[in-house]
Formats: sequence, structure tokens, C-alpha cells
Amino acid sequence: MKGGAALLNGVLAAPRRVLALGALVLALAAAFVPALEKDVRSDAFLSPDDPAIVAREQVKRQFGLSDPLVVALDAGQPEAVYSPANLALLADIAEAVKALPNIDRERVFSLATESNIAATPDGLAISPFLDPPPASRAQAEHVRVAVSRFPLYLGSLVAEDGSMALTVVELKNESLAEQSYRQLRQVLLDLPRPPGTTLHLAGEGAISGYMGSYVDQDAQRLIPVAWLIITAVVFLGFRRLGPALYADVIMLFTVVSTVGLMAALGIKFYVISNALPVILIGIAVADTIHVVSHYDELRARATGESHRELVSRAVREMWRPVTITSLTTMAGFAGLALASFMPPFRYFGWFAALGVGLAWLYTLVILPALMVLFTPRAAVERAREGGGQDRRGLAGALSRLGEGTLDSSGRVLLLAGVLVAAGLYAATRLQVDDDPIGVFHRDEPVAVADRLINARMDGTNTLDVVVEAPEAEGLFDPRRLRRIEALQAYIETLPHVGGTVSIVDYLKQMNRALNDDDPAYYRIPDSADSVAQFFLLYAAMSDPADFEEEVDYDYRSANVRVYATAGGYRDTRPLVEGVRDYVARHFGDGDLAASISGRLYINYRWIKGLADSHFGGLLLSLVMVWAVSALLFRSLLAGCLTLVPVVASVLVVYAVMGLAGITLGMGTSMFAAIAVGLGIDFAIHTLDRLRSLGRTHPDDPRRAFVDLYPGTGRALLYNALAVACGFGILVFSKIVSLTTFGWIVMMAIVTSFIASMTLLPALLWRLQPSFLRPDWTPARPGLRWAAVLLTCALAIFLVGGAAAAEESPTADEIVASMNAVGADRSLSRKVRMVLTDSRGKQRDRETVSYRKRFEDSLRTVVFYLAPANVRGTAFLTWDYDAADREDDQWLYLPALRKSRRIPAADRGDYFLGTDLTYEDIKLDGKLAPVDYHFALEGSERDGDYLYYLLRGEPRSEAIAGELGYSRIEVRVDASTWLAVEVAFFDLQGQPLKTLEVTGIVEVDGTWTREGLEVSNHQTGHTTRFEFYDIAFDGGIDDSLFTRQALERGR
Repeated sequence: MKGGAALLNGVLAAPRRVLALGALVLALAAAFVPALEKDVRSDAFLSPDDPAIVAREQVKRQFGLSDPLVVALDAGQPEAVYSPANLALLADIAEAVKALPNIDRERVFSLATESNIAATPDGLAISPFLDPPPASRAQAEHVRVAVSRFPLYLGSLVAEDGSMALTVVELKNESLAEQSYRQLRQVLLDLPRPPGTTLHLAGEGAISGYMGSYVDQDAQRLIPVAWLIITAVVFLGFRRLGPALYADVIMLFTVVSTVGLMAALGIKFYVISNALPVILIGIAVADTIHVVSHYDELRARATGESHRELVSRAVREMWRPVTITSLTTMAGFAGLALASFMPPFRYFGWFAALGVGLAWLYTLVILPALMVLFTPRAAVERAREGGGQDRRGLAGALSRLGEGTLDSSGRVLLLAGVLVAAGLYAATRLQVDDDPIGVFHRDEPVAVADRLINARMDGTNTLDVVVEAPEAEGLFDPRRLRRIEALQAYIETLPHVGGTVSIVDYLKQMNRALNDDDPAYYRIPDSADSVAQFFLLYAAMSDPADFEEEVDYDYRSANVRVYATAGGYRDTRPLVEGVRDYVARHFGDGDLAASISGRLYINYRWIKGLADSHFGGLLLSLVMVWAVSALLFRSLLAGCLTLVPVVASVLVVYAVMGLAGITLGMGTSMFAAIAVGLGIDFAIHTLDRLRSLGRTHPDDPRRAFVDLYPGTGRALLYNALAVACGFGILVFSKIVSLTTFGWIVMMAIVTSFIASMTLLPALLWRLQPSFLRPDWTPARPGLRWAAVLLTCALAIFLVGGAAAAEESPTADEIVASMNAVGADRSLSRKVRMVLTDSRGKQRDRETVSYRKRFEDSLRTVVFYLAPANVRGTAFLTWDYDAADREDDQWLYLPALRKSRRIPAADRGDYFLGTDLTYEDIKLDGKLAPVDYHFALEGSERDGDYLYYLLRGEPRSEAIAGELGYSRIEVRVDASTWLAVEVAFFDLQGQPLKTLEVTGIVEVDGTWTREGLEVSNHQTGHTTRFEFYDIAFDGGIDDSLFTRQALERGR
């Protein structure tokens, strides 16, 4: 310890400076702690480049799928969901949820948001189930009958017995799941509900959200308790306050420095990281106990040395064993880090090793400074008892243990052999299992909700199978759709599968509805053209984003979502492996490819790897601690002997796990490597002290062995109690996996201590190895000291500007001028529509449209020219001027060879899958002063062009609800009186979409648009319109606007 001696002398010469510097380091580390970020997702157990994570991210991009929160309305008894009060509550839940800031309004799914696909006497109806919610029993019964005829929603949104209904909620930003969970839970608590109805919150999003606060509450409860218990253990062990306060300081420095460095380096705080501060509290005091205990022994000998000299001597003589034990403990944790492929385990291992190293550093630097400044009260009697001069009390009991061990060494070794054999057998029988919901105690709300939903619905656990065709629109082929149907049929035979959903189910429902609701037609349409036209039909009457979760935009890829009622590894392994094998046998033939993704597959991947990680970590830890021990003792045999107690303790734990039916999971898989790193300390102190006593009593080996127990045995006992208590505190954790982890490691530590006091001395007594002989001189390798300083600064500037306004006409005058452009002129034009989804996939449509003013209505007819599979499809609408008269609409599908009347869309519904509503299409760039109150916000110039800025607000809430807008902001070109840009805001006042005119042309003396683009900011969907062959007053025949014209195709 030459370099260390110089440092120690410096510490003892200027203890106040050392403590001041330590306080500065502590403050720097503490400053980073608030920046620590949590990551409690299951995804965190796999690296970002793992195939399961890559596949899931691809599915997210392709189909917009995320981990949802699920609200369960438990009506308490069969059919009770269909009461008017409960159906109204479902509608209230949907509206309240959509108002929350991080909720994706477009991805809230329940009976209150979904539409029914049903037959009508002369056509097809796609209409919301609950718009408005039923006000009477008869209306509620109508909803029940409609749902019963829609198999897709039975089990997924409503329980088959009508006792429960779900609202599935997806988040915009999953990293804000914790805040969203709290907000949503508060919303549910505030909603009035009928008697007997309860609301529950579950789902993977809820698990992540609940886990964030769960981890915080757990840490806030465990850390203070661990601190108090460890302090009490040290106080009772030394029977005075000084050593307990020393231990408190070392614990504080160790925990804050380790956690602060995690935050400074941007390392996330995972679920298992919650155990780290508690563990470090127990580990940090171990070296303090040994140094202070040795100081007491030296002081009891009354050598005449000064207090400062005694402190120096105690540190110098304990430097070697505490260094060895720290290195071996660090090696154990490093083994866990190196063997694991899971980031939480890797970072846990590395930072636990770092914490042990910091505890060692603070013990050799901060502790001596404290001891010099604050002289310990005399404890000579206590030290004499521990030093072997007093055989009463604990020292006497330990001495008798030592004598009994030597006298019965054969029986000790035999008993140990039996336990080791049982442990070896149990190790071969260990099974891997874990369940993310099992992290919570059974009575936690999220766990209760999960059980209820899995008991009555299709399940809260999901698996995704993505099926891909080689070409765009390849999934129009009925033969391929039947292969997807066969896949679903197979999956539904597997255990714990509640149901499956794919685009096939929607197509079968539409086919049935279009054939007079005949159940025999609940099957895939017979031709690709029929499939294409069914999709177009749906788009004509509903939201263009409705099928985003089931099929991509160019109909090349489809997602089959599988719902399972169990989430545990052993329960879902047959499901995942069954689907994987089926896909391998039936897909990948060039016609269709398929791949697996989803939450269950991610959990399968990381849980499956726990066994390899566990035994790999154990082997690596054993090798590393053996290497360190052998190197420092300069004996291969010594390295092997230090492993005996820890191997025995691990095997005993295996035996107990086998008897108790405990599986390898998130918590239990870490115990072995950690037990090796911690348990090795007892063996090293035992060997090191025995060698020292061997030099003291070269002619009396029995006395050397027996004298080990009162002093070193007592220190090791308190060490074991402190560390065991640190882990034992985890027994009171609210996180079930940490509870199991805590008591298993505590048992391993206690067993290691017992084995180090019995099995190891018995083995050494029988072997009498040469390295214990007094002529052996230990190696004293030098150690280098290192320090890391990290400083980070960030500045953000926000710059704003101002706009000027100039004198303008009134808002009403501007609106009148706009509406006068081309008023009442008939119009014909061809339109190319390019529809692009949020992932950049496009659909092209080409149409020719005609518009003409009749006496009582504005009539429009649209004929599809391309693509080929929808060519001939036609759409006719009569938009009546009378507000109290419902518009008429018909759709002609060539595959069915007849036109079908469809209910007039609400004017706020989207038109033919585009991002414009029927009202937007009807107005065709005009404004409706009957619906809006317009105000002039100002004007602006762009070169020679003048633009007026209008703001329109609906004249009533009812009108706003019909239109779907809370306001519009219009930019008007004063030279053409055309709106060149319109911003639309949703009912919550959030930006919804923007319409930008990309081209203006004068045709037959009338200014008109030749191109525009609409971007939906909430869905990421865009629509581009290109108008050509534009003609006004072209002599359009009235007969073109009849049902007969639809069927003959102009």
C-alpha cells in the first residue's frame, strides 16, 4: 500500500479539506439526480436492435399500432352494458378521453366511436352505433341487436354476455404514459356512473403508466426504511452511535454518487433499478464495519499509540481484505453485466459494481477523515469481547461454533454434500417464467382490471402477424385473403387465444350486408374487383383512416391482431411458437410472406433468454471472482476455496426454489451472480484472517482457527446482517419480482455467511493448505486511483415576430365576393386524387365529375376512371337546399351490377376516403355565412398580392358538432377572391388540417382552382387534388344525374 499510504497520510493530515472536497463531489452528484429518467416498459429488456423490437417498430410505422390503455366498463351482470345509462356512459368516456392532451383522438375505439355495417331495404348503412346514445330501452335493444350481428366486436369491444364493454385508447407519445395514466384515471373517477357499474383501467399502456408511479412510491418507501434498519444494525453491533453515523455518511456518499452518475450519463432507471439504492445501502457499510471493528480491537490492546495512529493502522491493516472483497464483489456484478443481453440487467450490474467501488473509495478516504475529526467513544470492553479476550455472550457463542465445526468437520462436509447434491438436481429442474402483470400485487387496481378483462373479453395481451403480398393491391386477391382467414382459424385453436381480427373480418361483414344481411354471405367476396369496390364503398361513407390498423395504404400488407387471455411466458410460449411454426410452413413461398411482432413476442424473446443470462452470469461471475481471489492470494487453490461457500449457497437456494415452485423470472434470474459477488466477501475475510492468525500461532493451528470466530466472526456476522437486511428490505417492495429477488438473495447471503463459518473452516481444517503456513508472504499489488467529472450545459432561445395589418373591406363583403365567383354555373372536370397515409403510402384515383344547379338542389355525380378494379364505380348525390330534407346518395358497384342507396352522410363525414368532408366538397372553396360568423383578422402583402385573413366560428355548438370544426382560418386572395389557404381546428381547438391551393387558373372568365392539397395534422394523412379538363356551362344533360346513368356509366 505504498501509494495508498501516502494518500492515507494526506487524508489524516487534512481531514477537513477531504470532507469539504467530498461534500463538493456529493453536491455535484446530487445535482444530476433530478434529471434521472425512468423507463419501466417491457421493451426496455431488449436492445433497440433486437429483431423483436425492430419488427414492432416497423408495425408501429406501418399500421400505427401502439400499446393502448384499456378502459373496462363492468356492468355487473349479463346484458347490462346495453342499458341506456351504460351506453351513455360509454359515449361520455370516449368524449372525456379525447379531451386529454396526450390521447390520439383518431385512435380511441369503443362502441361510441365505431360504426355498424348493416343492410338496409335498398342499400347499405355504415353508421355509428351510438350517435346519439339511445334514450330508451327500445333504442338500447336496437344497439344490442346490431352488435350481436357484428361478430368482429363481440369479445373485442363488448363481452359476448353483454356484461362488459371496452374503450381502447392509444397515446401520441408513449413516453408520457405515466402522466396520461394519471389523467385518465382521474377522468374516470370524476365520471358519474349508474349503480352497479364500475370502471377499470388496464392494458399495456396502463401497466407502463401505473408502473412509473409504482416505482417512485416503492423507492420513497424502501430507501428510508433500509437506511433506518442498516443504521440500527450497526448501532446494535457496536453499541454506540459513532459507527452508525460513519456508516450513514458512507451510505449517503455511495448511493447519491452512483445514482447521480447514472443520471449524468443519461442511463435510464428501470424497474429492477429500484433495488439498486437499497442494495448499495447494505453493501456500502460492510467495509466500514470491518475498519471500525479492527480499530476497536487495536484500541483494546492498549498499545500506547495515539488516536490518529490507531486510525491509520486500522485502515492500513484492513486495506488488503476490504480491497479484495470489493474487487470480488465488483467482479460478481460485472459478471451479471457481461453475461446479460438485456439493458436493465447490464446497467444494473455495471452501476452496482461502480457503487461497490465508490463505497470502497469512500471507506478508505472519507471514513478515516471522519474518525480523526470525531474521536470514537471508548469501547474497550466491547473490543475485548470481540478480540478473543472475553468468551462471554456473542463472542463465546461464536467460539463454541468454531470448536464444534472443527470437532465435527466430517459431518459438516457430509451435510454440505447432501445439500449441494439437492441443489444440483434442483438446478436442472428450474423453469423459466414471468408475466409483466405479475410485477404488481394481485390487489393493485391494474392487476384486478387485467384479470377481469381476461375473464370476460378476448384478452389484454396481443400478438401481431404481418402478412405481405409482393405487389401493391395484392391483398385484393380472394385467394390470398383466404390464406389469411386460414391463419386466423389456426391461431384461434391455440391455448389462451381469445380471438383474432384482420381486414378479412370487415370484408366478410360488408359482403353480408350488401347481400341483404344473409348469413351465408359472411365470407370473403369472390373477386378482386369486388374487394376493391368494397373498400371504396366503405371510404365513401366513413373515415379514410378506419382500416389503418388492419391494412396498409396500398393494400400490400395486412396485420392480423391476436388477443390472448394470458401473458405469462409458460402460458403463451405454445401460442408464439405455434404461430411461428405455422408461418414458416405456410408462408414465404413468394406469394405471401408473414412475420411475427407484438407485445407477446417481445415478452417471449426477453423472458426466453433469462435462463441463458442467468447461468451465463453465474459462470462468468464465478470465473471472475476466482481469478481475482487466486491472483490476490497468489494461489489457485485459494481461489477455488473462496468459491466453496458461494457455490454451496447458490445450490441451496436452487433447492429451495425447486421445493417452493419458484421459477426464473425478471428478479430471480439476477440472484446467482449477485450472490457470488456478495457471498465471496465472507470467504475472503475468513481465509485472509486465518492466514494472519496462522502467523500469530504457528505452533497451534487449532487456536488459530478458533480465534477466527470472536473477532472476525463477529464482524462478518454484522456484515451479513447489514447486507442481508439491505436485500431483506426488498421483501416489503410493492414490486413482486423484487420481493422474490430480495428474500432469495438474503437467503443466499445468510447461507454464504454460515458456509464461510462452517463449511469452509471444516474443509480448510481437513486440507491444511500450504498458503495458510506462516512462511507465506502475501502479495501487495498496487492500485491506481481514478476520478470521472462530467459537466453538461444546454441553452434554448425562442424568437418571435409580429405582423402588420392594413385597412380592408368588411368580413361579410369578402365572403360575399368569394361566394359570387362562378356561382350557379354548371361545372365538369376531371380529377386526379392522390391519397397518402402517414407512412407515405399512396393511392391514386382518377374520376370525372359533373355538377349542376337544379331548382331545389345541387347535384353532383362522380364516375371512377381508374384504377381498373374500381373503374365504372359511380357516386351520385342530390344535396337539397332545404335544411330539413335529408340528402339522397347512391353508389354503383360494377361487381354487384346494381346501384345501392346509401344513407346521406353527415356533412362532417369524410368524402370518399379523402381529407375533405362532404360539406367541404359541396362548398367547393366557398364559405357558408349561415353556419359561421366571420371576422376580419387583418391583411398581408406578398409582393404585388394582397391577402385577407378571415376567422370563422360556428354560430352554435350544434353546428360545430355537425361540421366537426371549432373554427376555421381563411387566407383569401384579393385578386381572385379565392381561398388559397384554410386552417381547420377540431372541437377541442387543436389544429386538425390545412388546405392549401397549389394552382389557380382562369377558365371561361371564372377563376378556379386547378390543384390543392389537404394535410391532416392528427392522422398524418394527406390528399392532393389535381383538376384538369375544366369547363363551365358545358351543356350538361340533366339525365346524367339519375340512378340509370350510374348503371350505364354516363
